[in-house]
Amino acid sequence: MTQPQEIVQASKQFQDWLAALKAKSMFSTHNQSFASMRGVMHGLRRHMDTDQILTFADALPPLPRGLFLEGWRPALALPLQSEAQLAKEVYDNLTAHHSPPETIVSDVLATIAQHLDPHNAKMAGEQLPPVLKPIWSKHRQDL
Repeated sequence: MTQPQEIVQASKQFQDWLAALKAKSMFSTHNQSFASMRGVMHGLRRHMDTDQILTFADALPPLPRGLFLEGWRPALALPLQSEAQLAKEVYDNLTAHHSPPETIVSDVLATIAQHLDPHNAKMAGEQLPPVLKPIWSKHRQDL
């Protein structure tokens, strides 16, 4: 049995995502991109219920899916009032490593949205907290 291309190309595909985020956020290294992507993904999870988390994860390729689910324990979703609230949570978690730009939430969401095929992008975007859906839609004109 041959391996699916999704698995064969997983590392290169994820490196492409990190390079895109590095360029968008004007980071110096892929390490900053990785830490920021992880920070936003883990922060986002806190504001989604279990079904939303699992559906969003299903829309992601293997490595981003693993990063999104890393260390996750089901819990009640916390309310999210704004993109700024999530950005502050991410910033507070990352400042020991580096200072992400104020646009880090939209930068990560844009990177993910732009790298998913239309079906998976639609599926993932529908799971986001309402205050983040406009950011996703802005970067996915085909939805």
